[in-house]
This record gives sequence, C-alpha cells and structure tokens, in this order.
Amino acid sequence: MANLRRHLLKADPQYILRLIKSKAAWTVLEAALASPGTLTHEDLDALGTPRAVSQVRSLLVEHAVLPARDEYAHRLRVWTTTQIALLPYSSDQLALRQFVRWRQQRRTRPGPLTNITAANDKRELRLILDLIHHLNASDQALSTASQELLDQWVVQAPSEASRVRRFLRWSAKSGTSGPLIPPSFAGATGFNLGGSLGANNEEALQRALSDDTLNPRTRLAIVLTIVYGIRVHRIAALRLEDLSIKEGTAGVHLGTVRLELPAATTPWITAILAGVPVKRRFGGSIPNTTWVYPGYQHGEHQLPSSLGATLRTYGVSPITAHQSATAGIITQIPPAVAARILGVSLTTTAGWQRLISSQPTYR
Repeated sequence: MANLRRHLLKADPQYILRLIKSKAAWTVLEAALASPGTLTHEDLDALGTPRAVSQVRSLLVEHAVLPARDEYAHRLRVWTTTQIALLPYSSDQLALRQFVRWRQQRRTRPGPLTNITAANDKRELRLILDLIHHLNASDQALSTASQELLDQWVVQAPSEASRVRRFLRWSAKSGTSGPLIPPSFAGATGFNLGGSLGANNEEALQRALSDDTLNPRTRLAIVLTIVYGIRVHRIAALRLEDLSIKEGTAGVHLGTVRLELPAATTPWITAILAGVPVKRRFGGSIPNTTWVYPGYQHGEHQLPSSLGATLRTYGVSPITAHQSATAGIITQIPPAVAARILGVSLTTTAGWQRLISSQPTYR
C-alpha cells in the first residue's frame, strides 16, 4: 500500500480531483482499500461496474496491491463456462470443455491473452455454440449429428461458418462426433485489391510527413497504415522492442521481417524509444516500457478500435489504404514476405498474387 500512497500523492492534483468527481472508479478504490483482510480479484469484481473496476484493478496491480491476472483470459473463461452450462446435453458440455482445454494447450504465443485473440476465440466459440444449439433443436447432440444437419446449419449460418472447422476436425479425431465434412471457406472475402489511395488518405499522409506538431506515434501509425497497408490491430500491438534504428535507418520488426522506414520517420522512432508516458491511466501518468501504443490499463496496449478512431480523425481510411497498399506490395515481394508484413496467411497472399498476375495492367 505504501507504493500506492506515494504514487497518488505525486499525481497531478487536478487529475485526482476529476477522479473524485467522476465517483464510480473513486468509490470502488475507496471500498477496495477499506476492505478487511487481504483483497482478492474476486472481492474487487463485486465492488462496481466492470469499467470502474477495471480502472482500479489496473492501478492496484501496477503497485503490487493485487497480483497480475490475465484479464482477457479470465473474462473469456467466465463467459465460456456460463455458455457451456446452458447446453442441454452433458456430452456436448464435456466435448466443448475438452476442446477449449485442447486449444489452450496448443496456444504458442507466451504471455497473457490479448484483446484481439480473446475476441477471435469468443467469435469461434459463438459459432460452435450456435451449431450445437442447431443440433439440439432437432433433438440431436454432437455425438449423433448427421452431415445433413450440419449442412442445414451452414446454409443459414453467418459467412464465418468455416471457423467451426477446427472444432469439427478435433471432435472427429477425438471420437466425440462422426466424420463430418466441415464447411469450406467462403469463396468471396469482400476484400478488393488495388484501387485509388483516396484524397483523404493522401492528405493525411502529407500532414504526417510535414506537420511536426503531431504526436510521433500518430505519425508512425498513419505511415504504416497508408504506405505499407499494415492492419490497425497489428500497429496497436507493436512493442517498443519492435522499433529500432540501425546505421541511421529506422525500422519496425513485423514477425521475422524488419521493415525499413523512410528517413522522415527516424526522429519519430527516436522520440518514441525515448519514452512514452501513459497519461490516461487511473491514478496519473506513469512511464511505459512495453508498448508503442500503451493502453489505459496495466500491461495492455491501446485497443485497435481506439487507434482506428484516432486515425479516422485525421482523415485516414484504413480499409482503403490497406487495399491500395496491398496490391503494390504483393507485386514487389514474395508472398511469404508479404504475409509476414501484412499479417495474413501465406495462402492468402499467394492467392492475391495470382489474382493480380491474372489481371491486365493498364497504363
């Protein structure tokens, strides 16, 4: 508690006053500190709204009042447990619990679950649950499901129905279900290669390169989005260790690829590596040593939706920029390298390259 007390005493008084007036988070903090005995995460969960509690939790974890907890994994686990318990057949409940455990064991990336990974996992589980509920509506469980019932579900299911492929393959291999043929990937992705960069994107890029009043992180995000077509969720998850200046040339590591950046970005990278304070975190500003785009909660980067909203305020259209830049990139470098830079699968970039090479070029 001593570290927390010193931190709050050093914080900006105006910031503390705003927190007190906002009531919700401050009320949770007061209740947490007044709690008898050793405070636990479960105790904190019961003290207020999820947003207010998450702000206080970030502060308490930061100053070792509470141990760190993988928040996205915890929320996903609670949601999954609740949804599984609603399934009418115990065999389906057991199958889904085993699949979730199997998937967690196969996760290769170390560290806490990210917001993006948790959202993808939840979307996959929603589709699996939707399929199981469809089977249950016909008085069938996964163990007795027929190909006909699966095909009926695919017809009325969302376009992402192919996300259940991994589950169906696992269930067949584990003997949980029969050898069902999983739905194939949708032929059309809705993603159009090429096209104009757009006047707004061009103006935003020009401003990023010339306006020294812009935050260097914002300038970097604009360049990565418009020039290289990097998706916003990958930019938001960049770590400081991914940035470097070698022999006077700035670069960013995207997986195993080091992407060299224009000379104009060198002072931006230098400024970012010098330190990025976290101004919006509950309890006041603190140094950041991990993320290029730190979030307002302990140990987390900025949400992609938040970074995307920031880019749009400068006139950036990430989708248009990605489509335009991608077409240029895949005609200049091998599909494997393009896949690492763009953050998509090798199959996808190879398909894009075939598409581009099959189309006539008009000059």
